Parts: sequence; structure tokens; C-alpha cells
Amino acid sequence: MNKNEYLAKSSKKNYYDAESLEMHTKKLIKLFEDFLLKYKNQFKQKEIDLIRTACEMHDLGKINYKFQKEMYKKSCMHFEENKNIEVFYKKYKNIKNIPHGILSCCFINEDELKQKYDFDYNDLEILATSIYNHHNREFDLEDSEIFEKIIANDLNINAKNFGIEYCSSDGLMNNKIKNNVFQLKPKYLYNFWIKFIIIKGMLNKLDYAASTYLYNKKQIGIDTLELEPFDPKENIETKFNKINECQKYMLENKDKNVIVIASTGIGKTEGALLWAGKSKTFYTLPLKVSINSIYERIKNNYYDKEKISFLHSDSKMMMRKEEKEGEEDYQTKYIETRHFVYPFIVCTVDQIFYFVFKSLGTEKFPATLKYSKIIIDEIQSYSPDIIAFLIFGLKVINDLGGKFLIMTATLPPVVTHFLKENIGEKNIADIKTFYKKDNKENIIKRHFIKFIDEKEFDYNKISKSAEDKKVLVICNTVKHSQEVYNILKEYNIKNINLLHSRFIMKEREKKEDDIKNFAPNDINKRKETYGIWVSTQIVEASLDIDFDELYTDMSSADSILQRMGRVYRDRSYNKNEPNIFIYNTKIGIPYVYEQQIYDYSIESIKKYNNKIFTEKDKQKYINEVYDIEKLNQGKNNYYETIKSKINTLLNFPINGLEQKDAKIQFRNINSITVMPQKFYKELEEEKIFEKYDKSFGEEKINILEEIMHYTMSINYYFNRYCNNKISNDNLEHIYITQLKYDDNIGLSNDIDDEADIDSRFL
Repeated sequence: MNKNEYLAKSSKKNYYDAESLEMHTKKLIKLFEDFLLKYKNQFKQKEIDLIRTACEMHDLGKINYKFQKEMYKKSCMHFEENKNIEVFYKKYKNIKNIPHGILSCCFINEDELKQKYDFDYNDLEILATSIYNHHNREFDLEDSEIFEKIIANDLNINAKNFGIEYCSSDGLMNNKIKNNVFQLKPKYLYNFWIKFIIIKGMLNKLDYAASTYLYNKKQIGIDTLELEPFDPKENIETKFNKINECQKYMLENKDKNVIVIASTGIGKTEGALLWAGKSKTFYTLPLKVSINSIYERIKNNYYDKEKISFLHSDSKMMMRKEEKEGEEDYQTKYIETRHFVYPFIVCTVDQIFYFVFKSLGTEKFPATLKYSKIIIDEIQSYSPDIIAFLIFGLKVINDLGGKFLIMTATLPPVVTHFLKENIGEKNIADIKTFYKKDNKENIIKRHFIKFIDEKEFDYNKISKSAEDKKVLVICNTVKHSQEVYNILKEYNIKNINLLHSRFIMKEREKKEDDIKNFAPNDINKRKETYGIWVSTQIVEASLDIDFDELYTDMSSADSILQRMGRVYRDRSYNKNEPNIFIYNTKIGIPYVYEQQIYDYSIESIKKYNNKIFTEKDKQKYINEVYDIEKLNQGKNNYYETIKSKINTLLNFPINGLEQKDAKIQFRNINSITVMPQKFYKELEEEKIFEKYDKSFGEEKINILEEIMHYTMSINYYFNRYCNNKISNDNLEHIYITQLKYDDNIGLSNDIDDEADIDSRFL
């Protein structure tokens, strides 16, 4: 075989599409060269040299005889056998295929690379580890005798045909490197991992971009790796007569890590876009509903729709809806979004940050963040576990050279403490606080609170208010929201609705639209319709709504402030009477909210009872509740959780957790997807599952979407009522629940009287 006959990729459809190793490698190098035209300033010269070398060498192990024979067979091409090598493999017929990534390491010529690039041993170790692991394939290298025989009788012969000489006299990769791959001393783990991220992450990105069908389908080369960024600054500035103080601060500090505390409605999103500028950007939010809203807002007002995308658990389904409305091919958009091709992506933090567990295969995420900017919106909304993961992730991003912006209405001082401790105060711009002002430049007043130390809501008062106000009731649990809704229904209120997470997807989507139409955060869209919406925490940071009064279970301080943000969102409140009523129901304690934080939240809120609760008061309130010294008391506290999680991640072994397990660990997934049995029976009667089994392509996807509309996610606690699954292929993750479903209140905690189990259920 001559050099151009060695294959990197097979092709079952057309052997002419089979790609040579030479061509594949040249694709990677060309992609990297084009990439450097945009992002060279974000990389050190040694990093560039290591990435280029990794691209040149990562697939050289594919020249081995067994791999080439298999590629030719798959491509229906004639393969010219080598009798000597055939004899060797017949003699050792039980010999295993060695992954090409391992064999590629044999080509690392230590002396040559030291001379050409001034690589030291650590550089070579990072290079070897990146190439060795660029595909996550396990292999035991213990049998060194067999390994050497393969090299001597196969790889060495083909290497000469390919035009490559071996580095070492024994034809093996450097033994020191081989023996130390991911077996390093703990004190070197973090620093090694940071460097490894860059090389392996970029190698994986470039390799995928060169290999994907998009590369050939679109004929656009570099755009399979990175779409050209679009500068939104001019568009944003033209929307205003002038940018406000908060937005100006973000713009002036666009080259720094920034933390901004700013009132709701001040224009933080626009400020974030000014901070992001022309950079590749990730905008993260806690909930997918809020992601959908921000995505639409940015796409429609500030950013080229061809350059922005979104990513969360239901994004593929939503992209299909966009396609039906005239947007681009959703399959292509979804693949490109998953691989971060888009210059602006709005997403949940779990789509990116699970790299903190150092799992193989996640390096492309932080490698991308090295030359990007990331926005963390409403960080206080996350649990202490997630906050710890985010802080460690931001440390990694900072150490790599990326930039982050944290923007929030309130910021617990404990979060600031750990950010400064792990990232360094000098690496963060001065933390600034900005308040929304009225036309007279006074800080806007929006909330007058009343704390009521009672376990029951005043239903008479709520029903009376609903006669001429838009009233929001927020409960700590779904069960309590259903109970409250049923009680209020007895008051014969004309307009009363319920929203929580245990409605089927189809109903929940409709209810989310209905609540936004009922209480829009737009004075021009408000109608004189009054009534009550009862809900749970899902409205805290997800829906852009504006009610007149709030009645709520007491919760943690950050949650209470988020709930207040759904009332008089952008309006001044000038009455001398409460519009926020907080009841000490103690529901959901300590399971939903930690006892310590709950107690501190009550202790402090009483200081502001029966008075206007200003924007300054809110930050003061958060500071009191999340005071570091206060949190450092007691057991299982908020402070210790964050501290211990960060330390665990810092010392966590590289590849100590598989990628799929890292996703679960990050999300702390404790839920399952279920379909109420009543809907299962209806769909079965309509033969939907049978149609799904017999369908293909787009039709199959359409039917799947219809099926998913009748599902929801519920806590794994209820698994004992959901021990049956749909038996069809690709639907096995959907459980059939015997819990009662009512169209008005959703899924209850009670067993459906008509529930049954039969042979159709697995």
C-alpha cells in the first residue's frame, strides 16, 4: 500500500467516499488553522503547537494491518493482503485489537519534538495522554510482549510504507509516559488536568468537525466547528436613547470577570450582551422555561437568528416547532448546538458544567469556554451542591483564560466568599450593585410585606382581593398547591387556575402561556381581568409575569425574593398597605428547604414586617441570612456543603467518573418520566404505540412528540406507584403511573381507583 491508500474512515454507501488517513488529518489541520484566525490570541504558542501535533498524530495508529483490512471490507474495496502479517496474526489468533489511540502514541518522537517545539516531559505526557484517550476505549496494556510483537510485525512495517519512522529503539511509546497515563500523583492532578483539557478538548472538537456528515453536507469547513460571531452591541445601543449605569459598567468591564447585583427590570440581559460583545457566548439560566423566553427575546430583538441557539432537555422538540414555523433544519441545528458550533447559546448549566467531575469526553466543554464568555443568571437560585459545582467550574474557566459574568437580583455573601477564595479577588472586577429607579431618579419601591405566623392562608382575604386584582399564590409543594386550589374553588371565584410541575407536558405548556397572558410584564398587554393563579416554585425565575398581590408559603430567603419578583415587577407601588403576604406554614421543611436557612430567613424577615421592603433591604436581608459566620454554625449547613463539594472536586481523580454518571451526579437527578395510566389507555386505544413501532423517520418523530405530550417528570419517591414501563422500543424510560390524574389539579398523591396492571405492561 502507498501512503494515500491507508483509510481513516470507511463508507458502506460508496467506496469512493471512504476517506484516507492523509485527507482526514489534513482536514483537522486546515480547520485548526482557520480556527486560529479567530482565536489565536486566546492560546499560548506551546498550546497551539501541542494541539497541532495532536491533530497530526492522533490517528496514526490506524495504519495497523487489522484496522485497514476491516476498513476496506466495510467499504467493499479490494484489500491487498500481506502474507507475512497474515501469518503473524494466524499464529496469534486470539490477539485483541489494540485501540488506534494507543498505537498512535508509539509515534511520539521525544527527541524530535523537543528539538522542534521545545517540549519538555510534561508537555509530552499531556500530548500522549490526549492522543491515547481521544476515544474513550478501555484496553489493558499489561501484556507488553504481545504489544511489542504487534508493533514489530505489523505497525512498524506499515509505518515505513506510510513514511513514518519510529521514535524509540524498541518501537514502543516512552515507557515513562505509558505507565503514567492517568496514574499521576495527587498534587499534580489539577494542573495537569487544566493543560490536558486544552489539548484533548480541542483535538476532540476538531476531530468531530472533520468527521461529521455536516462537513461534507454543508461544504463549509470551519463552520462545522465555529460559526462566525455576530456583534450585537450596535443593535442593543440603538434600542435605547442611552445605556444605563448598570449596562455601562458591564460594557466597560467586558474584558474582566464581572459580578453584578441589579434590580429586576433594570436591563441586566442587555447589559450582559454588551459585556459579551463579539465573543462566543453561553448564557445560562436555571430553568428551561426561562431559557425559552430569553432565547426568543434575544433572537427577536438583538441577535442574528442564524447565530443563536438554545440547549436543554426539550430543545430538540422545540427546534422541530421552529422548523415548522419556517426556521432551518432542526436536525442540523440540534447537532450543531450540541457541539457548540453556534456563537451564542442559551442553556441550562447542566448542559456544560458537568465537566467538573473530570470525566473523559467532557474536555471539549471547558476547552470551548477557554476562548468564550459565559453568563450565569440568578446564581442564588441553585442548591448549595450546584453552586459548589458552578464555583469550581468558574475557577477552571478562569484558569483556562475564559471570562464569566454573574448577574443576579440578590447575591448571598457566602457565594461571593467562595468565588473570591477559589478564583482570587484580583481576578474579579469590583462587585457593583445597581437599583432600578423611577422617573425622578429615586430607587423604585415595589413591595410592602407582611409576615404572618400562621399555618393557613387567609382564604377570605385572597378571594376578596381576586375581585379586583391579579393574585398569585405560591406553595412550597405540589400537594399543598392542589389543596389550596381546591379550597379556593369553594369560594366560587370566577377566574382561578393552577400551575405546577405535575401536569402533563401538553397541559403545562398551555398553562404557562395562559399565566403569561393573564399577568404579562408589559403594560401595553395588560387587560382588566382579575382572579387567582396558584402555583409552586416553577414560577420563581422562569416566567416573565407581573401580578398585583402575592400570598406565599415561607421559604428560604432567596426563594422568597424570587417570588416577590413576580409582583409589581416593573411598576412602582405607592400604597401604604401590603401587597406581599408571607405565611409561616412550615410546609416542605426540611425536605424542600434546609431547616437552618429557613430559620434564619424567618428570623431576619421579621425585621422588615409591615413596611416597604426596598431593593437595598433585599440585599441586606440576603446578607443577614447567608452571613458566613452564622452559616458556619450547626451541622449539615449550607456553608459546609459548598466548601466540602469544592474541595472534593479539586481533588477528584481524572476519569474518576464516567461521563453518563457525571451528568446524573451534576443534576442530582431524582426524577422519572411518567405517563398517567388514563392517557396510556387512550393512546393504546388509538393504536398510537402500534403506529410508532411501524413508523420511520419524520413520521416516527412526530408520533414520539405526541406521546411525550402526555408525560411529565415526577420525584423518584413515587416510583413505587410507577413500577411498570411502556414496552415499546425507545419508550422504555417512560413509566406508567397508577397515581390519579385530574385535568384540573394534575397528578395527585392518591392511587387511581381505576388503575390496573395487566400483561401489556412490563
